[in-house]
Parts: sequence; structure tokens; C-alpha cells
Amino acid sequence: MTYSRFSQALEEALRLLVKRCPRLVRLCYWAGTSCISMEELQHRQSFDLDFHTRKALMDVRPILAEIRKAFPGKLTVVQAPDEFGSGFRGLFKLPGHRTIALEVLSNYEDVAQHDLVPSSRVRGIHRVSLARYLADKIQCVAERSEARDLVDIRAVIRRYPAMKAAAHKWLGEQDGLLMAERLTGWTDKAIREDLEAYKDVRVGDALEARDMLLEWLKERS
Repeated sequence: MTYSRFSQALEEALRLLVKRCPRLVRLCYWAGTSCISMEELQHRQSFDLDFHTRKALMDVRPILAEIRKAFPGKLTVVQAPDEFGSGFRGLFKLPGHRTIALEVLSNYEDVAQHDLVPSSRVRGIHRVSLARYLADKIQCVAERSEARDLVDIRAVIRRYPAMKAAAHKWLGEQDGLLMAERLTGWTDKAIREDLEAYKDVRVGDALEARDMLLEWLKERS
């Protein structure tokens, strides 16, 4: 499936979920790169729909039950909720036998209303704001090892240069030593190898973001 067709599939799935799953719409927001790529940046592919809860530590099992009831036999759970109901992941089958990945996660903190904006693609649901997305991506650099996070940071600042100051501030709120270890661990070779499977992204964007963040860290020392 091409990127444009996959984007259409994601939008179709989102419309169906918004129409038939009021609990999901009320308790969650559309998160992750799919919404930012589709509505703001168009900078890379994202092949799943992510939803996060608005409130912290919410049990998402009632949301899973709602989706299953609204779409009998259409959701195959590949990662079941844990004993606290902190999240689940599944494959959602659309009409025409298309399937997308779907994930619902419980947030670790309440999400402020100003961090959410109405979706411009699908009426009735909110999505993560670009500012919150950028802040989350900077935190992701410290928490996990995906070079695509660097690509995303570069894409936001390239499209909206005025957000560079906010990104600098959010970096300053992270543990400087940990961030330096993460970023220096991303050698040119490591970044190229990590992005090799993603033909829609530029390795140079990740390299530029890494070097930019390292330069900001040097300014702090």
C-alpha cells in the first residue's frame, strides 16, 4: 500500500472509530506521528493510529471493550492490557480487507487542554498539539533509541523555525548527562543503519538534529 493510500486508510479508520466509539473520543486524543504527519508536516510515513488517555493512569480496558462491541471480529489484539489496563495494541480490519495497527495507551500524567487541538481531518476528536509533540519527541530521545525521533524534531523546526526556542527550553529540562550519552551514541553509522528500512526519511535530517541538540547541550556546560 502506498503512503497516500495508507494515509487514506488511517483517516477512514479514524472516522469509523470517532463515529462508533464515543468513550474513546471522550477519554482519549489522537497522538503520535500519524496525526502530525497527516495534519501538519507531511514529513514521513506513519502506519498506525495511536490514542492516549487525557487523564493519568486510566484503565483502558473499557475502551477495548467498546471497540470490540462496535466492530465485532474486526480487532485482533496482539498485545493485551496488563493487570492495570495501561494499554493495548491490535490490528484493526477495515472494509476491503485493509488492516492498520491501533494502539491505546494510558498516559502517565494528565494532559492539559492547551496541549490538544481539534483534528482538521476528522471532526469530533482532538489530537496532540505540535508543541506538545515536539516536547514529547525531545523526551523520547532520552528514553528510547529510534533515529526517527531525531527526524521528527528536525521536521518541526524546519517548518516552524520559531519553535526552536521552545525546543531549546525543553532540552534544558532533560538530564544533560543522559541526553549527551544518548546523542553521542548515535554515530553516523548507527543512524544510517537505524533508518535504512525507512525510505521516506532523510538520514541527513537525523544527523542535523543530533548535532543541533548536542550544540545546545554544550552551551549549558
